[in-house]
Amino acid sequence: MRKRILYLLLTALIAPACMNLSKLSLYDLSGQYSNTRFTSLDAVAVNRGTSGADIYFLCGLSDMRSVEDTNTGRFYIKAGIACQLFDSYESKHILDSSSFVIADSSLRPEDSLMKIRIDYPSAGRYILKLEVTDLNRIDAVSCYLVLDNTGPGSRNHFLARDDEGNILFKNYISAEDHFMPGYSGEAVERLFVRYYPRDFPLALPPFIEEPRQHFDYRPDSSFIIEMKDGRTELLNLPARGFYHFQVDTTERSGFTVFRFPQGFPEVSTPEQLLQPLRYITTQKEFDALRQADDLKLAIDNYWLQIAGNPLRARAMIQKYYGRVVDANNFFSSYLEGWKTDRGLIYIVYGPPGVVYRGEGIEEWIYGEKGNANSMRFRFAKVLNPFTENDYSLIKSPSYKEKWYNIVNSWRR
Repeated sequence: MRKRILYLLLTALIAPACMNLSKLSLYDLSGQYSNTRFTSLDAVAVNRGTSGADIYFLCGLSDMRSVEDTNTGRFYIKAGIACQLFDSYESKHILDSSSFVIADSSLRPEDSLMKIRIDYPSAGRYILKLEVTDLNRIDAVSCYLVLDNTGPGSRNHFLARDDEGNILFKNYISAEDHFMPGYSGEAVERLFVRYYPRDFPLALPPFIEEPRQHFDYRPDSSFIIEMKDGRTELLNLPARGFYHFQVDTTERSGFTVFRFPQGFPEVSTPEQLLQPLRYITTQKEFDALRQADDLKLAIDNYWLQIAGNPLRARAMIQKYYGRVVDANNFFSSYLEGWKTDRGLIYIVYGPPGVVYRGEGIEEWIYGEKGNANSMRFRFAKVLNPFTENDYSLIKSPSYKEKWYNIVNSWRR
């Protein structure tokens, strides 16, 4: 069923002058990678030509605390919506900002889809911080969107919907899904699609340095789909890999859809349960598991052996594979999130205590911020036409001892 959009703000964000604040890169963004937030917040941005963008976001209003109005006896939620526009993570100025409050007893769970509208100061790339606060419990969730208005082929000119017209907030699909890419730029008659059925290896331990492989941008195949009134027909992409939609093939920019294994981001099949175990097994152990006649039984026995008893084994399985699913949700790009460098660290170490994000870099801290014994991991942003979510760990031999210590802690 197509959701009703709650239009929260129909006017552009307009500010006569920049507002001063500390750099965005100095704020702790670890909440982005927490699965304990009181509700979820998903958002996408689609350009309105070159002048501005519409921000669609889903927030679980049903998760918010209802409070009784003593005058009417009716229960209501009270949510604060705030957005701030920045030049970059290193900017000391807010280019634009807006905030408002929803206090209503008539909102339904299906009203969780909301829309706001912003204007661009000029052509360029921006960072939008969107925050939703449950004012009845004083708790907030936030997300950060990269807004690209540098050209007609940028990914923010695209918006995909499913076969019921609902917006796709995740850019991955399954073999059964049907979806419809839409384009908000000047009218075009067709989209060019490049198909990459690539298989990427999982991340290596943080102390093993390796040269970054050059990506071959030549597609394995390509095809053309027709557009009418800014939309295509419903598409189904049964073959695994990723599909890059473009209006101009002379550039690399465009919109990418990823076709991951069935059930993604969850892991359920024996093969899906096996692969992430490579992070905490020896090569000999992993090979033995892979060659087992009954893979599921072999995996269960592995966890039982290292845990010592069924109760602890069950808890370890839930913890480990829960992190695998979280990694898929947080870090997926052109490959599954658990295979990425950030996914590796997240699965083995857990959610980072502190996260700082600057232009081209993301730093994770485990422990106290000022403590020299705290673990720090730095990830460099990879310029990638397929995603804004590609980061590569800056490797160091200094991680080796502590890495083996944390891996061994899983095994005893």
